[in-house]
Parts: sequence; structure tokens; C-alpha cells
Amino acid sequence: MKEETKKFIKELLEGGWRASAIGLSLVLAIAIGAGLGWWLSEVFNNKIFFYIGLILGIIAGFRNLYIMGKRYK
Repeated sequence: MKEETKKFIKELLEGGWRASAIGLSLVLAIAIGAGLGWWLSEVFNNKIFFYIGLILGIIAGFRNLYIMGKRYK
């Protein structure tokens, strides 16, 4: 196998790992925020906590996306 091919495959595998880590980070932040908000909504019987948790989770997820994107660039 050519050296160029080996290098390409190595970079492709490393890039795939990075992409999945970024996506997983985004999804987990949103899920944790929404889950915590849902739990607080159940405890206090008020839906506003779910929406606040969801919004904070989305903000945290995109913040993680921005930070990881800068690091890998």
C-alpha cells in the first residue's frame, strides 16, 4: 500500500472520531439540559423548567460545538 494511501486512511479515521465526538457532545448537552428541566418540571409541577433546561442545554451544546471546532481546526 502506498504511503499516501496509508496517510489518507489514518486522517479519515481520526476525522471520523472527531466528528462523532462533536455530534455526541451536542446531543448529550441537549439531552442532559432537557432531562434536568423535565425532572424539575415534575417536582415543581411547572412546565417552564423544562423549557429553560432545554434552552440551556441547546446553548451549552452549541458552545461545546464551537470550542471543539476551534480546537480541531
